[in-house]
Amino acid sequence: MDATDLFLAGLQLYFITMNWTVERSYCAAPITEGSDCFLCPETHEFCTAHNPLFLARPEWLRLATCFSAYAFCVGYLVILWAALTDGWAKLRAPILLFIGAKMYALIYYHTMEFTSETPPLGLGAYFGVEGPYLLAGVLVIRKVMAGSLNPLKARRSVVKYSSKRVPKAATQRALEAAIMAPNHFLSEPWRFYTCGPETKAKLCGLNEDKRKAAEAVPEWLIVTLASEHKLTEKLGLEDHAATACAVQNFMLSLASEGIASKWMTGALGAPPEAVLECVGAGRGEKLMGAIWYGYPSKALSEDATAPRRKKGLEGVLTA
Repeated sequence: MDATDLFLAGLQLYFITMNWTVERSYCAAPITEGSDCFLCPETHEFCTAHNPLFLARPEWLRLATCFSAYAFCVGYLVILWAALTDGWAKLRAPILLFIGAKMYALIYYHTMEFTSETPPLGLGAYFGVEGPYLLAGVLVIRKVMAGSLNPLKARRSVVKYSSKRVPKAATQRALEAAIMAPNHFLSEPWRFYTCGPETKAKLCGLNEDKRKAAEAVPEWLIVTLASEHKLTEKLGLEDHAATACAVQNFMLSLASEGIASKWMTGALGAPPEAVLECVGAGRGEKLMGAIWYGYPSKALSEDATAPRRKKGLEGVLTA
C-alpha cells in the first residue's frame, strides 16, 4: 500500500460517510436549517451560499441523490477494498464499470445544475466540494490502468530500481502465475525461495565486486530445479524447461503490474552452490537463477526497445 492507496482509502471513507448521512437524509426529506443529521447543518450553510438548487430539491435531484446514496456506496466499498489490499488488478472490471457510471452521473448532475434557473454560486467553493470526487476518479483510473501493460512487450531486464516497495500481494500473484507453467506429467519441479533481509545480505556478500549493485535491488527470488531425472534424460530436460517457463510466468505477471525484473544466472559472479546454501535449498536441487525485481526507476513501457535479435525471425523459422 502506497501513499496514493492511503489517500484513496480516506476519500472512499469520506464518500461513504456522505452517502450514509447527508445523502440519505436528503433522499428522505429536505435538508433545512434545523436538520440535525451528521454534517447536515454544514451542508445547509454551504448550499445557502453556493448551491441553492440543492436546497430547492427538485424531483430529478432527489432521485439522483437517492441513487447515489444507496447504489454508489457499494462502488466506494469496492475501491476501498482495492486500496487496502492492493486489489486493483483483480477488481479492475467492476471498478471501471463503477467509475464509468460515476463519471456519467457527475456529468449529468453538473449539466442539470448549470443549466437550471439557479446555477451554483461561487465556483471556487462549489468545485472545492465536488473536486474530491473528480480527483478520486482520475486516481482510481490511473491505479487500475497501471496493471494493463502488455507484459510480453513491457518486460525487459532491469537493473535500476526505485525505493517503492513491491506489495506482497503482487509477489503472491506472480508466484501463482509461475506454477501455472506447462509441465509434463505435473512433476512440479520448481522450487522458489523468497529472500528476507538476512538472506539478501548473504547473497549480496557473495561477490564484493557486485555488492553495491546487488544491495540496490529491492526484492530477490531464488528459483531452483528439483527433478528426479538427470538433465541428460528426456524427462530431466522437460522439468528444466517447465521451470524456465515458470520463471517467465513470474516475470510476466510482475510486468503486467508495472514491476520490473531481471533473471540472473551466471551474472551473479558466485558459485551456484553458494547461492543454494544461502537459501537453504534442498539436496539435489539445481540453481535456475536469481530473479531481481522491483519498481523500476523508469516506468515500464510497451514501447521499450528490445535488444536486436541478430538472426531475427527469418533466421530461425522454416516455413
